[in-house]
Parts: sequence; structure tokens; C-alpha cells
Amino acid sequence: MKWEDVRQAFPEQWVLIEAVRAHTDEKSERILDEIVPLKKFTNSPEAMKAYQEIHREDPKRELYVLHTRRKEPNIIEKKWVGARQ
Repeated sequence: MKWEDVRQAFPEQWVLIEAVRAHTDEKSERILDEIVPLKKFTNSPEAMKAYQEIHREDPKRELYVLHTRRKEPNIIEKKWVGARQ
């Protein structure tokens, strides 16, 4: 699905989505080419709890919690610099 499809399917909802295909553009914005909605929620704390549970089980999955009020996802990728001890 595309983001617009998710917005139409789940109006005024928080959604937990997984990016199946995505890339980062030259402005460090994450472009979600193909997404799958996993679950819908009426509030963000419930959505974040579900995100944390799935992320704990499989941290390599690209998951996001977004509200369908957004016209575009507008996800900016941040690069972390530093070292762990």
C-alpha cells in the first residue's frame, strides 16, 4: 500500500505500519515506497506499546507509528555518530 491508501482506509486513526520497501532521499527523508498497516489505534500510547512489543521481538523490522491526519509521513532519518563502550 501507499500512505494515501492507508489514510483512506483508516481515517483519523493512529496506525502501526511496516515499511516493506523504502529508501532515503538526498534530504535524509525516508520515503516509504510500500507499506503494510499492522494495526490501528485510537490513541498513541497504545500504538507505541504495540510498536515496542514488535520491535523487541524483531528489531530489524522498519516500523512506524503515524496518525492518518498527516498528508505525508515526513520521516527524517537521523544519523548517529559516536562510539559505544
